Amino acid sequence: MDFRFLTAVLLGKTVSHLIRFTGGGGTAAPGYYALKIDPNLTQKLAKNLDKNILVSGTNGKTTTSRLISQILSQKHQVVHNRQGSNLIRGIASTLLKNSSIKKQNGIGIWEVDEAALAEAVAQTSPDIIVFLNLFRDQLDRYGEVNSLRTKWQKIVSTLPKSTTLILNADDPGISYLAKFAKCKVAFFGIQDKKINLPEVSNVGDTRYCPNCSQKLIYSIQFSSHIGHYQCSNCGFKRPKPQISASNLKFSPDFSTTVQFTIHYSLFTIHYNLPGLYNVYNVLAACAVSSALQITSAEIKTKIASFSPAFGRFQKIKVKNKNILIFLVKNPTGTNEVLRTLATQKNLNLLTILNDNYADGKDVSWIWDTNWEIVVPSVKNISVSGIRGWDLANRLKYAGFKLNKNSVYKDINYSIEKSLEKLNSNDTLIILPTYTALLSVQKTLNKLGGNLKWHQD
Repeated sequence: MDFRFLTAVLLGKTVSHLIRFTGGGGTAAPGYYALKIDPNLTQKLAKNLDKNILVSGTNGKTTTSRLISQILSQKHQVVHNRQGSNLIRGIASTLLKNSSIKKQNGIGIWEVDEAALAEAVAQTSPDIIVFLNLFRDQLDRYGEVNSLRTKWQKIVSTLPKSTTLILNADDPGISYLAKFAKCKVAFFGIQDKKINLPEVSNVGDTRYCPNCSQKLIYSIQFSSHIGHYQCSNCGFKRPKPQISASNLKFSPDFSTTVQFTIHYSLFTIHYNLPGLYNVYNVLAACAVSSALQITSAEIKTKIASFSPAFGRFQKIKVKNKNILIFLVKNPTGTNEVLRTLATQKNLNLLTILNDNYADGKDVSWIWDTNWEIVVPSVKNISVSGIRGWDLANRLKYAGFKLNKNSVYKDINYSIEKSLEKLNSNDTLIILPTYTALLSVQKTLNKLGGNLKWHQD
């Protein structure tokens, strides 16, 4: 009898019940305390599942893992850290909540922080790993992209042949990981030669060939360093994806229509997610589903009815005022949001910048965001957050006309004042960083929004 394991499970479940009883947050707390008793708790619980799937990358982890969960739930029991706690203690907490000492019929779907991937692989022995993309994000935590990719290369080189690796063909830093794999590899990507969205400034984090360090040549760049590329020196180039998207159409209501190809099977989906970045999230989910023998018809049905997590493009109404929320947290992700908004007119924006630990203390990334692209589309703009004046300075150089009445340090006050400025048919678009999103949630709940963090 493994008394350490049993004690850890008992403690974790007790903490979970206490949190639920008191109405508190702390979704990672049960795992945190249980792992103090048994550091191998995650491994012992994860092996009881039929399969484990890991999803990692700079942008899109939450949406992609939720998409996969929604599709697979048609046929499988799913265990998923959908509250977004993506370190090992968060995975452990989810496993504890759904734990059984006996073998379970189910699939674990785990959103994993980039820096925690090595430990997650060791603890869950994944059957499928999805690598979405790799961009600069919180340099104080992750370091430069080359450093993180080198760590991922080591992880991939240790994977057994039974693992399936799903890679973004359009990101050279991600597709390069296939070189180190001994297991099966599947690629996803976009086949269009032109995207019907405004161009953004080129902030490429992988400008040089990861194989020989010569400059990459692009026939098309979709976003940052994402596109169709090749190296003239060593022959490294974008692999042909088995799961692809084409005929991308972005609608004014922020919905999207795309033709998908999965191993030569074509079908068209209309879904309520905006932007180019979500096309990649849907592609990754399609790739995982295809690997698990989910049919195109089943994939189409679930994607068409998908609702994103709180803050990842959410429409709500508070006091008869329309609100739209987009999480922004790094240059590439923010540029894609701005690119999507630039297709609209008469925007009312509230931008919120924090620099708490979960946001990253270094806010210099705001100078790599292309705010200039939305200047013609904006009617009103306000700024808030701990580093609101830093963002206001950036917006001033972008061409926005701001004054002292445009900047509010208090997030609660900034939302209330921004809502007061709205006309009856207007929409307030809030662009918060990660911890600012928590404050937005609390404020909107006080105003009658009835929102939950990463709500189901």
